[in-house]
Amino acid sequence: MKLGLVLSGGGARGLAHIGVLRALEESGIHPDIITGASMGGIVGALYALNINATELQSMLTDLNFDELLEVRNFFYSQKANKILNSVIQQTALIPLFTKLGFDSGRKIRKVFKELTHDKEFKDLKIPFACVAVDLITERLITLNSGKLYEAMYATGAIPPYLEPLEKDGMLLADGGILSNAPVDAAKEMGADKVIVVDVNPLQTFRRKENYKNAFDIILRVLDTTLDALYIDYLAKADYLIQVPLNFDIFEFDKKDEIVKIGYKIGKESILAKNLKSLKSK
Repeated sequence: MKLGLVLSGGGARGLAHIGVLRALEESGIHPDIITGASMGGIVGALYALNINATELQSMLTDLNFDELLEVRNFFYSQKANKILNSVIQQTALIPLFTKLGFDSGRKIRKVFKELTHDKEFKDLKIPFACVAVDLITERLITLNSGKLYEAMYATGAIPPYLEPLEKDGMLLADGGILSNAPVDAAKEMGADKVIVVDVNPLQTFRRKENYKNAFDIILRVLDTTLDALYIDYLAKADYLIQVPLNFDIFEFDKKDEIVKIGYKIGKESILAKNLKSLKSK
């Protein structure tokens, strides 16, 4: 039996996958196939390189995400006064009308290239694929060949924040737009049983004061689309590990806490769902 592991997207919440992976390792459960979307695709790609969960936690939690996602800081600066903040926020909106995204993604691609040592899919220890959306054809694209760092960027290029990746005549953006838990991709790769790790509980409610600008509204619209598509994908899972996290997708400063929660719930889920029966022979 081939076991597939599907890691959902979720921005900073996706770091919980590291904790779940550690719990699976400790239980002797090792996937034969991995697929992912957005942050799940990023974590899954590195894990497929044979980087264990402990190494992965050290690698990703040491990254300064605020520095990598520098444009986000334009929306608000605690060091600036109210007048300056107003100017910063208005200036930050200019790329919305002049570029394909607020952030070109050059820094992130460089880091991904370094983390993967510029390896390709053919160099992976575990068969892996992630998904992205071609904005030109409106199709879901399964990425399973070529440079790994490019696929990692494409699957997590959430619009309008990060510019989509231009590749082979396509304009690739965050895979979570159409498939935030690519179960079908895992089954197409030969998985007989599939575990889905979901870090995005449905029907999450936000208070009115949580919406600080138009960017928050855009992200919430994307959330609404994801939720509508998500139910069908989750229903395809043979085993579902849900990690209910109430963190914003950009709360990377809570990364240690998020990983810890993923580990705790991962351990509990393995026991509750008797996943030890899937222990590698």
